[in-house]
Amino acid sequence: MSETETRTTIATALEDFATHGLANRARASENTRTSYLLDLRQWIAWVAERITYVDEITVESFTRYQLQMETRGLMLSTRHRKAASLRVFAHFLIRHYHLDPEVLDAIVLHEIPEKDPQPLKESQYKAILYEAGQVRSQGAPEARARARSMALRNVAILQVFLQTGIRLSELTALTLDDLDLPPERKSAKAEGGSLRVTRKGGDEKQLALNSKAVEAIRAYLKVRPQSQISNVFLARTGEPLKNRAVQKMFKTVARRADVPWSHVHNLRATHVTYHLAHGTNIIEVQKNTGHRNLKTLQKYAGVVDQYYREAMEKNAL
Repeated sequence: MSETETRTTIATALEDFATHGLANRARASENTRTSYLLDLRQWIAWVAERITYVDEITVESFTRYQLQMETRGLMLSTRHRKAASLRVFAHFLIRHYHLDPEVLDAIVLHEIPEKDPQPLKESQYKAILYEAGQVRSQGAPEARARARSMALRNVAILQVFLQTGIRLSELTALTLDDLDLPPERKSAKAEGGSLRVTRKGGDEKQLALNSKAVEAIRAYLKVRPQSQISNVFLARTGEPLKNRAVQKMFKTVARRADVPWSHVHNLRATHVTYHLAHGTNIIEVQKNTGHRNLKTLQKYAGVVDQYYREAMEKNAL
């Protein structure tokens, strides 16, 4: 057997990492794993012009790549994420392929300044909900029915975000079996229900679903396309709704509502800020959002204090 045949290519090591290394990262979500592989394939494509085998990786293999990312003008957050992916892969290569540990010193994790939470004001999220519920189709009855179905779906999505504070990936992963809605009674007052979410790491949590969210979901389920797929929220094609599609939908209705700066994550920030400002126990808020560290939620204190001051000024006697 020749020397070349006994050496491991970087591409082969990545396949091993995808099969075994990522599988052992229990707390990494599917989105995180996909991002790791995308970042690493981009690095391999770049480094392939210079080296092929794991034993050829040097400090320069990482330093030059990071310099190239900076030269291209990539955002600090993007460079941080790509560097984090490289570090995880480098640790795997050190353990399993005897890569020199010194290469870790060459992978710089840039410190990202923490942004203050940006919750939506009541007038803003109500405007977004209104725009999401508008049926704009003027075509045939079938087209209008589909547009109405999508509008009810979009309102249900936004209500679930606002009323529960769950993550985007948790929402798109919801299945019909995850919902526990109370029986519909025309004469009775609206009731709450619950939903089950799967957190990062696979932990399942049962969360309260208030009456507003229940009514929005129930309205959508009545017009939801017939499908063998169990996901609650479906695309026009009947396939499971993807994260990117939700983000695109939100940006469209946010622009129409004159809140073009907002993103899906602002709904989560709105949920946290509103409940903390109105006295909901921080532990209960933490259960909804899934934050592991209470310090993450405590950064909202300044925002809540600003809300308090604005209320005192607005409602001055």
